[in-house]
Amino acid sequence: AATASAAELPEEEAPDASPPPLVDGAAQREGKVEVNDQVGNVSFDDDEEATTTAGEEEPSPGPPAGAGLSDDQPLRPPQEATPSPTPAASSTSGGYPAPAGTISVGSQVEIRGLKSRADLNGRRAKVVLFDPDAGRFEVRLEGPSGDERVRCKADNLTLVVVRQSSRKTAGDTAFAEGRLDEAVRLYRLALQEDAAGDTELSATIRSNLAATFAKKGDHEAALKEAQAAIGLRPDWGKAHSRAGLSLLQLGRFAEAQASYMKAVKFEPVVDSYLAGLRQATERLHEKNTNVVNRQAEAEKTKANGNAALAGGDFPTAIALYTMALAIISPAANGNQSLQQSLAVYSSNRSAAFAKLKHWNFALADGEAAKRASPKWFKAYLRIGAAYLGQNHAEHAYKTFLFASDLEGGYKEAVREAAVALWQIPRLESPLARRRIERFSQDAAKPPGSARIFAISDVHIDHGASVLSWAEGISTTEFKNDILLVAGDLGDTFNAVKRGLMIFKKKFRRVFYVPGNHDMWIRPNTADSTKLKFKDSICKLLAMLDMCEQVGAEMMPAEVMQNVFVVPLLSWWSSGYTGPGYTPDDELVYDAFCKWPMGDQVAHRWFVNWNDIFVKKVQQAQRQRGQKSDVVSFSHFLPINDLPVGGAPSAASYAVELEEQIHGVKAGLHIWGHTHVNMSSVVGGVRYHQHSLMGAEYGHAPQAKFLKVYDGGLLEMPKSHNVY
Repeated sequence: AATASAAELPEEEAPDASPPPLVDGAAQREGKVEVNDQVGNVSFDDDEEATTTAGEEEPSPGPPAGAGLSDDQPLRPPQEATPSPTPAASSTSGGYPAPAGTISVGSQVEIRGLKSRADLNGRRAKVVLFDPDAGRFEVRLEGPSGDERVRCKADNLTLVVVRQSSRKTAGDTAFAEGRLDEAVRLYRLALQEDAAGDTELSATIRSNLAATFAKKGDHEAALKEAQAAIGLRPDWGKAHSRAGLSLLQLGRFAEAQASYMKAVKFEPVVDSYLAGLRQATERLHEKNTNVVNRQAEAEKTKANGNAALAGGDFPTAIALYTMALAIISPAANGNQSLQQSLAVYSSNRSAAFAKLKHWNFALADGEAAKRASPKWFKAYLRIGAAYLGQNHAEHAYKTFLFASDLEGGYKEAVREAAVALWQIPRLESPLARRRIERFSQDAAKPPGSARIFAISDVHIDHGASVLSWAEGISTTEFKNDILLVAGDLGDTFNAVKRGLMIFKKKFRRVFYVPGNHDMWIRPNTADSTKLKFKDSICKLLAMLDMCEQVGAEMMPAEVMQNVFVVPLLSWWSSGYTGPGYTPDDELVYDAFCKWPMGDQVAHRWFVNWNDIFVKKVQQAQRQRGQKSDVVSFSHFLPINDLPVGGAPSAASYAVELEEQIHGVKAGLHIWGHTHVNMSSVVGGVRYHQHSLMGAEYGHAPQAKFLKVYDGGLLEMPKSHNVY
């Protein structure tokens, strides 16, 4: 029987710049005293409204059709009897060296005369951009790879022109309308009158004749036309698939398998080619009812696939794994050992698709491997790799974490999780890009059309009076205004959600950054027992999802024309301390937090996150061309000059933020954490804290907001009644 160990493929080469590894937090803290601040005494864990979240938008599980990838579903006959569009003519029939200005973005070209990459000469490509400074075109190569690109001078590109044939077009119309005899007549005329000397157009018309005869049920004639097309274009996958379809219908299964294998080798992600190869292979082996023999043949085919994969022939590997799946699938139902074989073959094919950067197909095969063997870590590694290839770093990270808990998966999974973890703050995922789009949604609103208020350290789960205060905020006073919440809203996910939901009912826009309490994963709360956050990054990702659901925001925005609100996510670093600091290496602060990169590295992750937004704000400011009103805010103290009060100095400062504050030209920065309300001007920036909670976690029943913008940024922010 195939086992997990039999599926092991050569390890991926490590990237040149490895990210910081994930750490074992428990081991780092062994023998030390864990310190946490005062915890809340009001639970929202049983609140159905607060617990229910939308969650992240799941990426597509695979290609739209899926017939060639669904290893646990019945095969369908491949449907290929459709005409091919008119091709671009080859360079020998109308291509010409491109004079300056002829080639542009979107042009189809052929590469010629490259010395550094002679292997690319003769390859077709599409122009995707032009770099005027370098005088070079960037082209995306046609072929099996998903997104292979190269930069070329115009002298190394030949523009590919299209030869038109009205007779072929009329034949396509006749085919689509079911007038098959008329289609044959028109294609014959096009072949004689229009395609003379044009190899590609001739091959396309032959292919369309094959499709027409196949639809008529005349597979002998269809095969003859398909073979003629192959003679004209031997490296064209569709021509081989036409032959494969007719050979399949004629019962010549070994030849059909060989034809479809060639089609897949040339174009490995055409779903009908994969389906045809599977069906031809299945029909070829349908009389082999001996399970042991089937398994031996499948293992032999898989071994050949592994050799092709190791040799860099990824399309051939895909074809061979597809054949192995077809051989074993009929016998695998209810057989646990063969289900593992299915998982192995799907996993290996996923790896081959990933090598070609066809991430949807890689993801679909990873999911197939998971269905066949739900507890096999390798299936989840394939899924995570496909997510990462799609830039779904958030999904990849959580998938790798899940794999790390499965038998045998820890070492590989944590290594891959580290890569995904540090890709998240690059904000390149579709999820992040969609959220970033809110940056300019109010940029056209006139300055002064809304007021901006701030508060920190609400701790909504610290006594019933805090919740009463929040719910008692005026429902009309702030309907057009903006609130900044500078962290420590609650100890648990549900408490934070409840607080944001309340504020969002009162304010038009609510911006929020998490504090240390917000990032805790407290034992015996829903965070650890129901939501089961594996670490504080997982909790942060869930809070981003939740904010989107309730309408709150954790990313910067131009909230009015030339008025910017800049949340700066942060974490303390014990390497930065203030006056009166006494080092104590035996203490672990905020021990309820679980940072996968380690307590002393977490701050770097947030700095990376903020850097993306600093650049975005700077770009918007340059476009405005005038001085902006900018208010930034964080939970932790951004400069050493600010006092910590009774808070531990080693767990309060995030001084890397100072450069980012100046980078966005903030005139005012709000912070929290220490429960010490004060204001100070340092380096031309006013730093202000307005905490709801006092040092002993008490608050006045008439506690107020801090007004920071009203017609302009206030030189001295003012308290404002919440009622």
